[in-house]
Amino acid sequence: MEFGLLGPVEVREQGRALPSGSGRARLVLAALLIDADRLSPADLLIARLWQDPPASAKAQLHNLVSGLRRRFRAEDPALIETRSTGYTLRLGAHRLDLAEFRGLAGQGRAAAGAGDHTAAAALLDRALALWRGPALADLDGPSVTEVREALHRERLAAAELKLDAALALGDHDTVLREVGPLLTAHPYAERLYRHQMLALAGVGRRAEALAVYRRAYRRLVDDIGVEPGPLLRGTERFILRGRPVGQATAPPARPVPRQLPPAVELSGRGPLLDEVVGRLEGTGTAAPVVLLVGPGGVGKSALAVAAAHRLGPVYPDGQLYADLRGSHDTPADPLRVLERFLRALGVPGSDLPTDPEERITLYRSHIAGGRTLVVLDDAADEAQVRPLLPGAGGVVVTSRRHLAALLNVARSVVPALPPGDAVRLLATGAGAARVAADPVAAREIVRLCGGLPLAVCIVAARLAVRPDATLDELRRRLAAQRGRLDELAVGDLDVRASIALSYDALPAGARRLLLRLGLVAAGDWPAWVAQALLDAPAPLARTLLDRLAEVHLVEPLGRDTVGQDRYRLHELVAEFARERHPADEAPAARDGALHRLLDGWLALAGAADELLGDATGDPGVSVAPAPQDGVRAVRAGALDWFETERAGLVTAVEQAGHAGLPDVAGALALRMSAFLGNRCYADDWEHTLHTAISGVRSTGSDRLLARLLDGLFKAHLQRDEHARLPAVAAEQLAVAGALGDVPLQVLALRNAGLAAMRLGRFAEAFDRLERAVATARSQPVAAGLLGDSLDSLGFARWDAGDAATALPVLEEALAADELPDRSLRTALRRYHYGLALTSLGRFDDAERALTAALRTSVAVGDDLGTAYVQQALTDVAVRQGRLGEAARLLDLALAGHQKLDRPDGLAETLRAAGDLAAAEGRWADAVTALRHAVDIWQRIGAAVPAARGLARLERVSTSSGDGAAAAGYRRQWRAVLAELQLDEAALQLPAVERSAVPT
Repeated sequence: MEFGLLGPVEVREQGRALPSGSGRARLVLAALLIDADRLSPADLLIARLWQDPPASAKAQLHNLVSGLRRRFRAEDPALIETRSTGYTLRLGAHRLDLAEFRGLAGQGRAAAGAGDHTAAAALLDRALALWRGPALADLDGPSVTEVREALHRERLAAAELKLDAALALGDHDTVLREVGPLLTAHPYAERLYRHQMLALAGVGRRAEALAVYRRAYRRLVDDIGVEPGPLLRGTERFILRGRPVGQATAPPARPVPRQLPPAVELSGRGPLLDEVVGRLEGTGTAAPVVLLVGPGGVGKSALAVAAAHRLGPVYPDGQLYADLRGSHDTPADPLRVLERFLRALGVPGSDLPTDPEERITLYRSHIAGGRTLVVLDDAADEAQVRPLLPGAGGVVVTSRRHLAALLNVARSVVPALPPGDAVRLLATGAGAARVAADPVAAREIVRLCGGLPLAVCIVAARLAVRPDATLDELRRRLAAQRGRLDELAVGDLDVRASIALSYDALPAGARRLLLRLGLVAAGDWPAWVAQALLDAPAPLARTLLDRLAEVHLVEPLGRDTVGQDRYRLHELVAEFARERHPADEAPAARDGALHRLLDGWLALAGAADELLGDATGDPGVSVAPAPQDGVRAVRAGALDWFETERAGLVTAVEQAGHAGLPDVAGALALRMSAFLGNRCYADDWEHTLHTAISGVRSTGSDRLLARLLDGLFKAHLQRDEHARLPAVAAEQLAVAGALGDVPLQVLALRNAGLAAMRLGRFAEAFDRLERAVATARSQPVAAGLLGDSLDSLGFARWDAGDAATALPVLEEALAADELPDRSLRTALRRYHYGLALTSLGRFDDAERALTAALRTSVAVGDDLGTAYVQQALTDVAVRQGRLGEAARLLDLALAGHQKLDRPDGLAETLRAAGDLAAAEGRWADAVTALRHAVDIWQRIGAAVPAARGLARLERVSTSSGDGAAAAGYRRQWRAVLAELQLDEAALQLPAVERSAVPT
């Protein structure tokens, strides 16, 4: 196919015009053709299509590209490729007039440079002949106008070069014939006036030539306020002196600056490099500007230089480079930079304007009409950059700041390297074989470097000069509590110094905030943390946070699920803050900041705990008012807030313990307890409680200790750590007794009963639980604990196989107090009540109770409770003969317990699966499921549930005709009951009506 852009957009196949679509489809085709064989980023295409893109812009662009593929499928099904960030039109064997024009113009420029003016004139004439009128003549819109103007500048540059060749050949008639229309289209192009003056002088019309200078002078001064430049002024002087025109046919040689530093090898930057190059390769804007932003040491400069080197052929008129020193104490003066640029472009020092505006205008005039790339490295701010932006060519800017006031700029944030790419960068400097020999240490090294290329390169350099050092030795030094930044310095490469450049340039308030953020041990944190650390109003804290984010010392992470703006510190920035903090701020100020931070966590955790409806009560530790931003997030969803802040809360407990604030650590652990149990975060639950208990034991805060022991009991219970339960309950009971605290004694008695129940010691369990109930009934201060105590007693009666006795106790528990409907305790009581009803054969009532429990569990986000209730509803469905519904519920329960990794819950669900398989006559499946359940129960020491599984295995084996296996199972369960002194009612064997029996 033959594609045309130098005139109306057209597509031809063997001379036959092909439809190219209409409206936006043709505009997309033109945009892809302009950047043919290069990536056209989707966001850039969208910007060309719409000034104010609709929400569906990406989808519409996709549809437009799909339409073009269908239109040209017969001619080339692989014409347009989809890439991760955009599209690429592959020309292959197809022809494009723009590509041919650029190729011929480039050859003409080369021929002229070699002094072959005849070849240059012929090649440039062929190039210009490809134009059929204004570029993209049948398209309109602001983006089209910009592209058209950029293409017309290329056309003008080729035309001027052709006129240079004609003058060199003495072909003055051709110059005079062609220069008039060109001046009409480009009335401010000084080189065209020069061509006309020399051609007129060449044919003996010197007076007319000087009149052309006067007209040019008036036009330039009157219209745009500038006088003719040195080239045109020099031409006037040349003609006035009466010199032979042949001596002035070639304009003064204009140097082609090549100022780029050497390129360095990049790792992991391929897609980002392609994106930068793609934005600068095309002619989509008058002067495309790409801004690379990121923290010091992330590799912005290396990326910019690599892109500029790759773009050399696209910018044949040179590459200008300036280190603007924006992160240093004294940034570069843009007027001094302009002076260097203009000298590099061939302007003599005597012709440099002193007026800033004149200097900027001269710079832009020299860049106009050509293809020059400008690299502005380490920009300080917008004011420094603006004078250095030309009106043509292309620009790459790097900065630690976002330079938000720069408009029409394509910004790309340069991130830290992912682990794999960072390891490859390490191998490049330290040696691939060395890194491959210890991949574990290599990955840990790059993690400790935070993926920062500067840090990785420093480590690689240190290893390169120490062939005897091992990766593991360096890993250990980097992992040390202090001194990591000492390891990340070699020669003039220094991570600490790089961070310090940004830190030292900050105002005092922002420096103070950064230092105090080093106190935050969590990986990421919400905005209110800054307010607490500073003890400042929220607007001021936000302003200072924004200042830190602007220079990439703090990384914004966006909004979380409860509407909070979140941030993080890079590991090495946090290390820098911790290192500088002791020197830059008094200990009292540091301690005050940490105490306010911990108070904030405790106040918000308390508010969230109360909203969950299952709080264990005020821990009795006074706290400051909660930060309002955090309060709004808690009210948006207490469970989601806990989920979002879990890591921060766990580290807050640790920090409070290390800071000598055991009461704060204990109160925080208590406030988190219901949530951690609800979501089965067993490791965090036990860790926070053990951390708090170890501190509280040494302070004599026995009331808080008793509360924490209650939480630890629940954590062990959830993890099926039955053997640990009696000791915790006993210590809790002793502490509560010594205090004479009746409510704490009721809690301890209840736990002691549950511990005995879990171990199959039902007589002991009933004794402890009945004492708990009696105490709660008789002591008004413990009345709020009556419902929970009754619920535990009723559940123990049911677990022992006495559902008839359990039922009225559980009914009383439901009516004992007015719990909110959205409460874990409400769901638990309904669940236990449903179990008793199921055992008594009241399946409809059981289903209603369990369905209500399920609604509550789902509503409060109790995944564990949800899985248990689904398993109980499976039992009801099996016993009602609704086996299809039972299978559906069983799948849900099994998925829930597998996700939560709760052994007891998984075993109960496998037991239910065995009952369902038996009901369907699938004896082998029933045996498999039940054996698996028994194995789990025996492993965790749950003797009674294991006996129940063995009794079911006896039934299934008998039904399947395997009498020997049945006898073996019978001996096993009888031995368990005998040891625990239980009767067969504890086995809770249902009467299952089998829908199928073996034949």
